Amino acid sequence: MIETDQERQLLAYYRQNPCRTLPNAFWKTARQLGSSSHLGLKTCQDGQLICMTLWVEDRLMAFWCEDPAKSPLSRQEVAALPFALVHNTTVSIFHEVPFSQREAYFRLICTHPPQVALPPGFRFGRVNPSVEMPAVAQMIKNCYQDIHVSAEIVGSWMDHPVYDPRLWVWVLESATGKKVALGIAELDTKVPEASLEWIQVLPSYQGRGIGTALVSELCRQVWREVDFITVSGKVNSKAQPERLYRRCGFTGSDVWWLLVA
Repeated sequence: MIETDQERQLLAYYRQNPCRTLPNAFWKTARQLGSSSHLGLKTCQDGQLICMTLWVEDRLMAFWCEDPAKSPLSRQEVAALPFALVHNTTVSIFHEVPFSQREAYFRLICTHPPQVALPPGFRFGRVNPSVEMPAVAQMIKNCYQDIHVSAEIVGSWMDHPVYDPRLWVWVLESATGKKVALGIAELDTKVPEASLEWIQVLPSYQGRGIGTALVSELCRQVWREVDFITVSGKVNSKAQPERLYRRCGFTGSDVWWLLVA
């Protein structure tokens, strides 16, 4: 794939401050860059980024501004937005717009993950993509009441350019082989960055340290190959995933808002 000037510029700033620069892992934004996208960057005299807009057609895919009073967006542009991903520092200028959906997502980063072992009676196992896509989909359904994915959708994730089979991991009961937890992460060697995508533990097995050990295992697999590991999730999720990630060494205060007309 040919790297564009937009992608090179964006990647340079992303490497400096991933969670503030973009609302998700770099590759997810980079794949949307093209003839319909426009990246606007504003820097101060020392070269630090102070404002960024990333448009894909009429959708604002990332917006961050150090000083909301100096936003480059007009009131008319803000009012007409069908979709926006906005950093918390700048979300105040959108308060008067009656979006039908407003959802806050945390973004955290880890550079030195601690090592945590599984509790006794459990072991890790590698997901077998040739036969276990239905089981992966069912695990996600069992852990999230509002998320429904099919085996076909799960299988399509292996087509991502950041797919790494090492980072699809089960936690199983040692005695029975029962699958009680699942972790999926992705590895972008270009950044280089790993991102945690799915971490779920069956409700009846939560509170035993399984989730913490699972995050630790995924981080262990890649931490020598990357500069950092990132994760995001809903701020107001009932499962409170942010608490789990912070116990696993993830830090930060960045929050991104999904706004949909």
